[in-house]
Amino acid sequence: MILKGSQRSNGADLAIHLMNGFDNESVEIARVDGAVASDLFGAFAEFEAVALGTRAQKPLYSLSINPSAPLTRAQYLEAIGMIEKRLGLSDQPRAIVFHVKDGREHCHVVWSRIDVDAMRAIHMAHDKCKLMDLACEIAHRYGLELPPGLKAWEEKQAFKKDKLEPSLGEKAQAEATGISPEQRRAAITACYENSDGAGAFVNALEEAGYVLARGDRRGFVLVDRFGNPHSLTRYLKGHSAKEVKAKLAALDPAKLPDVDQAKEIMRQRAQAHDERGQEQDRKQDHERRQKELSGKQQARRDALAGREQELLMRQAQERLLLHAAQKIEAQGALFRIRRAVAEFIGRSPGLRSVLGPIQKLTGLDPAEKHRLENQVIARRHAREKLDIAREKRTLDRLETRERQSLEKRLRRTGQEDRALQPSVTHELMTDAEIEALRRASSVPQSRPFAWGELTDTFNDFAPGDGPSGSGGDDDGGPDNKHKPDGPGGGRRRRRKKGYGYRRDN
Repeated sequence: MILKGSQRSNGADLAIHLMNGFDNESVEIARVDGAVASDLFGAFAEFEAVALGTRAQKPLYSLSINPSAPLTRAQYLEAIGMIEKRLGLSDQPRAIVFHVKDGREHCHVVWSRIDVDAMRAIHMAHDKCKLMDLACEIAHRYGLELPPGLKAWEEKQAFKKDKLEPSLGEKAQAEATGISPEQRRAAITACYENSDGAGAFVNALEEAGYVLARGDRRGFVLVDRFGNPHSLTRYLKGHSAKEVKAKLAALDPAKLPDVDQAKEIMRQRAQAHDERGQEQDRKQDHERRQKELSGKQQARRDALAGREQELLMRQAQERLLLHAAQKIEAQGALFRIRRAVAEFIGRSPGLRSVLGPIQKLTGLDPAEKHRLENQVIARRHAREKLDIAREKRTLDRLETRERQSLEKRLRRTGQEDRALQPSVTHELMTDAEIEALRRASSVPQSRPFAWGELTDTFNDFAPGDGPSGSGGDDDGGPDNKHKPDGPGGGRRRRRKKGYGYRRDN
């Protein structure tokens, strides 16, 4: 049982994330409590609208419940009740969503932190510690297995994390490349432990697809085949920085490439891969995934279009029924008498001033009653059409997010295929070959240009009537307006009015 919670804002993005049908095998919006809207997009918009009356910057609290074994819906609801009671979120508006991903079901709960009576955000003090305590309690209640970290937390003992906790940047790299930080750490540690010296370690890294470079703030940096830099000491498990420094003392950092040069080396290696054999497979896989996603999105569109058609037919039927009822009522004798009296009162200014308020209170004029009935049904129909339009906009955003997820998945798959392809650059290279490749990939140093150098070069090749084809003055030099004024340079020399220079015809 793992509970992860966080305070956040941007409910629209959260709703799109929870409704993403591409990254999840199934999405079920189980409950939406405390909101007028029945969908996540509208409910979170209401939560944030209430928060505008406060100074809260993060009005939402998002929680994921990931059990180690399947739970029933009653058990999920009981666990949610325990959690919101401990966090002080009881009776707060909320939304509950169930996802099935990789064959496992987990739950997401999003609460509004705004206390409407006090018009202030509920303070979430020590929520991480409370969630860890709750995870232990819920796991024992339902007979679930605890991970090692929660076992150590429960026993109130110090726990040494053997697993590398990835940062946000490392998580993004893992999604883009398909290589987790733990896999990268294991590969780099194996290269280090199987090497008996600095040179052997560099060659082992070359075989594994890494280039050892010198860092700006760290001694050594690794650049992977995707061009991402990594700290060497962070990805060496069980070896201290002092031990690594002693083992690599034979390496001269000045002879190692910097990070930019290492990226260029990896770029050249990536260009050497032959991808033509797998290009057709990737294209077919791309088309298949796009077809599946388009089918799922079209099914949602068809369902919404069907509901819209039913709504329009029902509204048309209601208008016809109301018109028929009003027409039958208008043909009655009582209607005509009341209408004639109302018109007589309206034509007489004296009667209208005296009996007008009484007429409005008693509803004497039946035509006014018909007009109000038409207004009521028109407003209700307009609200229903606005709901359909809002659902269409939500579908547009959801489909955009799903297409972005598809493109990310396809890019990551292509990168994984390229990483698995054999390449001559992964073969063991001699020190001379590595040094030659580094020199070839080094970026030449730029030199500053002297003042007027570019202008002189341009004038030498430009057509003109001055000497040597330069379009300058009669003396063959560059134009005076391009010359610097004094040691500082950069100012244009002023000339007295009427004393310019002219070319000889």
